[in-house]
Amino acid sequence: MTMLRTVAMRALMASAFLVLLWPTRAAALEKLCDPAFEDCRGPLLTLINSETQGLDVAFWFMTDTKYSNAIIARWKAGVPVRILMDTDANAAHPDNATILSQLKSAGIPMRQKSSGGILHWKMMIFAGQRTVEWSGANYSTVAFGPGTPYQDYEDEIIHFTDDDSLVNSFERKYDDVWTTTSGYSNYANITSLTRRYPTYTIDPELNFPPYESYRNRAVARYNAETSSIDVSMFRITDINHTNAMIAAEKRGVPVRLIADPTEYRNGDRLWDAYNVDKMYAAGVQIRFIAHAGISHEKLVLLGSQSMAIYGSSNWTSPSDQSQLEHNLFTQRSDLVSWLRAHWNRKWNNTGPSPETKAFVPLPPSTPTLYSPANGATGVATSITLKWWAGKWAHKYDVFIGPSCSALTKVASDVELGPSETATDYVTYSVTLSGGTTYCWKITSRTMAGLTATSATATFTTTGSGGGGGGNTGLPSGWSGKDIGPVGAAGSSSYSGSTYTIKASGTDIWNAADEFRFTYKTLTGDGSIIARVGSISNAASWSKAGVMMRETLTAGSKHASMFVSAARGLAFQYRNKTGGTSASVAGAAASAPYWVKVTRSGATFTAYQSTDGSTWTQIGSVTMNMVSTIYVGLAVTSHNDGVLATGTFTNVQ
Repeated sequence: MTMLRTVAMRALMASAFLVLLWPTRAAALEKLCDPAFEDCRGPLLTLINSETQGLDVAFWFMTDTKYSNAIIARWKAGVPVRILMDTDANAAHPDNATILSQLKSAGIPMRQKSSGGILHWKMMIFAGQRTVEWSGANYSTVAFGPGTPYQDYEDEIIHFTDDDSLVNSFERKYDDVWTTTSGYSNYANITSLTRRYPTYTIDPELNFPPYESYRNRAVARYNAETSSIDVSMFRITDINHTNAMIAAEKRGVPVRLIADPTEYRNGDRLWDAYNVDKMYAAGVQIRFIAHAGISHEKLVLLGSQSMAIYGSSNWTSPSDQSQLEHNLFTQRSDLVSWLRAHWNRKWNNTGPSPETKAFVPLPPSTPTLYSPANGATGVATSITLKWWAGKWAHKYDVFIGPSCSALTKVASDVELGPSETATDYVTYSVTLSGGTTYCWKITSRTMAGLTATSATATFTTTGSGGGGGGNTGLPSGWSGKDIGPVGAAGSSSYSGSTYTIKASGTDIWNAADEFRFTYKTLTGDGSIIARVGSISNAASWSKAGVMMRETLTAGSKHASMFVSAARGLAFQYRNKTGGTSASVAGAAASAPYWVKVTRSGATFTAYQSTDGSTWTQIGSVTMNMVSTIYVGLAVTSHNDGVLATGTFTNVQ
């Protein structure tokens, strides 16, 4: 590649702000153009007007008639012209439809992307001049130059190249798309589909989704980075890029991101805020643009690899899997040096005007409770709570209980996503006791940890019995509750050093449970240990033991170690919400007996002991639970409507 062939280009390596002189077309052309302060449209029009042999154009949308008029003039002068385009752009950019009609009426051959994702190329090939202009910049009236330099512009990197390998590659790929009938169709003025260029080898630095993965190639480079990652990215909705940035931070590689504030609050792109907030919470340094316009750039700089990745692909799934894109993964020092100076100027605001500012995360919308309505009666005990969350919340705490002043958090940081429309409700299912008046509220949370809390509403369940009360003398932080539609209300008490729990319920088994749970919360790894002193024999499978549970719903995941009235000890668990239960037999013994369950990451292990000192492992299971779970003492009578009593000491 012939780079920096003029004194002006060499000077650019020393200063990001020096406006380069454009060479005449008789000279070589290799230039990155910055529309923050340069006129990038004039040189492009010069290339169009100078072309005599062949002009190939591809675009997502074109709304600047200076380009269309110049292209039509070349066509009328006898220059062969081909156009690849996409009518899907017309809805958001109606001027594009006008220009498509203008080009069609001129008689120019045109093909369109007719299925799959959009055509996201922005490129022109000048066959006679052996030059390509390509970028992420659409052919609009604002993308190729500033209103006011450094203050009113769209962030873009516009590449003019006469490098033979790159030109050959773009020519080859254009012909490939022009002649395919898979996903593309004729739009206007087509007589035959023939190749214009030789079948060149594609430069290995180029990347053309969806024919090859942008995501996989990029993430592999992120994962190999040991020094620094600096990014400018317009749209971020693909969690794979985000997770790779977070992983880099965790291994000590600093990540800095310039993001676009309009995308952060784009109601049609709700997952942009999710990903930006998630990176911010993980320690990624983030700045927003401070100038007028948008940050439409797609650039990644990898320090230890001396690599730049840029082109048309956003960090989105369509940019990897379905859209027609073009990107360059380059270690060419001239390009990387220019791009480094370009990015540093914006991050550090060393230009004449500030171009970026500190990112300040925004809070979510305040959730509005929808169902059950405030004051509702006759509500079923198995109920799905519904609320409108707004567009910017992604995680939720669900609070419910018989006392509005002491609500129990039954779900913590559950990722349920936003409400994308006014009637798109977020839901969470719970099983409650009959004949009980409950209060409930929702706290919404962004991935950056900002919260908004709903008002509190009340409702009353149908039937009789109550599961939220019946607690006497429990230590601070402990609560007692009937889980599932038990036939008789249970109770939880603590006196001296003994917990006494009375419980009804069919069983802790199958896909949903009925029992009494006395619990507190645990965040992260830990253990629950207890000596089961006794369990009354309401049935042979009446049982008492220790439990780790993800939620307070009947079908929750759990891992438990029980002592039964007449069936011995057992490690029992449900590793999928609402899934089947499983059991591993322990000692053929009865109370008193010591039991323990531990959590280490996603591994839950159960133990038994005769003395609380020497432990025997009974079983282990791997399952994913949220970070904060419920741990405590569980009793079920296995004879619904009849209370069994379990006693516990030495609870740790």
